[in-house]
Amino acid sequence: MIYEIAGLKVEMEPRFGRLTRQCQAYLSSGKPVMTVKPDPVDEVRAGMDRYPEEEREYICCSAAFCRGIIGQGRFFLHASAVVYEGAAYLFSGPSGTGKSTHTALWRELFPQSYILNDDKPVIWPEKGKISAWGTPFSGRTDLQVNRGVPVKGICFLKQGRENRIRPVTGAEALALLLNNTWRPRSNPGMSRLLDMMEQVVTETHVYELCCTEDPEAARLSYTVMKGA
Repeated sequence: MIYEIAGLKVEMEPRFGRLTRQCQAYLSSGKPVMTVKPDPVDEVRAGMDRYPEEEREYICCSAAFCRGIIGQGRFFLHASAVVYEGAAYLFSGPSGTGKSTHTALWRELFPQSYILNDDKPVIWPEKGKISAWGTPFSGRTDLQVNRGVPVKGICFLKQGRENRIRPVTGAEALALLLNNTWRPRSNPGMSRLLDMMEQVVTETHVYELCCTEDPEAARLSYTVMKGA
């Protein structure tokens, strides 16, 4: 089967229901530029024997896709991406920091907003433009849309007792991006990833948000990121 994901023609042959369902909106045709299939090494490395086959297929295809797109001038960010007023706002951080909780607050505050992808949006840095794209790989949820949207800002979350947001730049922003994506083991792959990230850091506003689970945290992040 041929799918178009983040502007790429991708060959993939899902065997089980979950991946088949979540890929349905990406069905396409044409000549693929990359092939995605489960890698047995991923299953061994992650100790996936305890997972059902359907889940193993989903996780391993996700990993193969995230590796493959580096060579196509894109990378994924472990984030929840919310779209409002035609712009994408990405909220990233380690598991458990409340990415999905924060974007859920956006959806409550701004009913016209929607989730582009709740776990693995793709970032595509082009000349003079940074866009975020939905993918079938959306973590525990099925919140994802097959669409590309200009990125307004990227925000890294920290849990706290009060809501504070600050801009981060340069090496600090680059380190935050690197800590929340897949890092190639080869020097050429890492060099390409760093080049893309440097463009993102240069052309996109990056923030760190220390926040509670109060709706005011979402209001603060929107006000600051939109006004940049």
